[in-house]
Amino acid sequence: MTELRTDFPTCDLFCRVIDNFGDAGVCWRLARRLLALGVGRIRFITDHPEVLALLAPDAAEVAEVVPWDEFERRAAEPDFEPAGLVIETFGCRLPDAYDEALAKKRATALAAGRRPPFYFNLDYLSAEDWVEESHDVIGLHPRLDLPKLWFFPGFTSRTGGLVIEDDYEEKRRAGIARRGEFLASLGLEAERFTTFVFCYPTNALEVLAQGLALTERPRNILLAPGAAGDVVEARLRALDPDGRRVRTVRTPFLPQTEFDQLLWSSDAVVIRGEDSFVRAQLSGTPLLWSTYPTEDHAHRVKLDAWLERFTKRFDDAGAAGRYRRTADDWLEGTLPPEALSAFLEDALLWRQAFESWRIELLQNGDLGRRMLERAARGL
Repeated sequence: MTELRTDFPTCDLFCRVIDNFGDAGVCWRLARRLLALGVGRIRFITDHPEVLALLAPDAAEVAEVVPWDEFERRAAEPDFEPAGLVIETFGCRLPDAYDEALAKKRATALAAGRRPPFYFNLDYLSAEDWVEESHDVIGLHPRLDLPKLWFFPGFTSRTGGLVIEDDYEEKRRAGIARRGEFLASLGLEAERFTTFVFCYPTNALEVLAQGLALTERPRNILLAPGAAGDVVEARLRALDPDGRRVRTVRTPFLPQTEFDQLLWSSDAVVIRGEDSFVRAQLSGTPLLWSTYPTEDHAHRVKLDAWLERFTKRFDDAGAAGRYRRTADDWLEGTLPPEALSAFLEDALLWRQAFESWRIELLQNGDLGRRMLERAARGL
């Protein structure tokens, strides 16, 4: 990997939390990546610092975490100095006082012939076609001379890619090698087929539990913390009280830096959100995706767009069709328990398609690196 030279020693990254851990997870992974690529100091501005504290116990080693309201007051002070690299995530909108200070810093830099601050709006991940057309597009502020660049993470070379650490492959190989040790630490047998479940309370949890328990081959079930895990655990214990078919374990809440081990140790995953979804794809583990539910059904559009791209990696059209129906029905809550169990039985056969997709994502490149390279070129 070539070394990256960055002329941005400071970065202000703004994050409002909407989807439980999702938005904070994406933003924090990006912050850690930017630090690794040479950004010297990062201020992480968030309206829910308590969420970040769960994801990143080591937060102070990576960035100065500032509550949104406190930072808004700071930005209004006369001597306030915005960073040279500014990242607004998911259209969260910056405080008005910060906009004013940033526009002033830009004007001063341009008048002196210096590089002005670079301002990104990093949007949500999607496989929809329109993302490629909207990526790397300059937008104008309604009243200030303050252009910002719309930047989209994505699954193709015409987007910004995904956050992928330079040593990801090395860590993945090591994580797969310690699968048995990790499962044993949870009291599980490595020989059992292992499924990690991290979904929403709104998903079809009764069907999920019935499908997980519908097997003659013993399974390990790793259930993430949270309300959905509580429901599934109770149902699995009722369906298989002696644990003959399913051995159920509640996983601890792992910090973001350790989350991948759950994926590397699993044969299939039922995953939710954005950051977890991306990490599951990079792991190559067969997955069912629970997109964040929205009233306008945008979550269904997102799933369909991803399926349209991903299922082309199947060599067999019949297998691609079965997987697509399974993924669709899971999201809609219409998947029968028998079909959920069949997904787990087929997962090992489908692994080649997920591996092919994983390699393609790695080749598309790293979001953090692409952002810094783009910022270095200026607007």
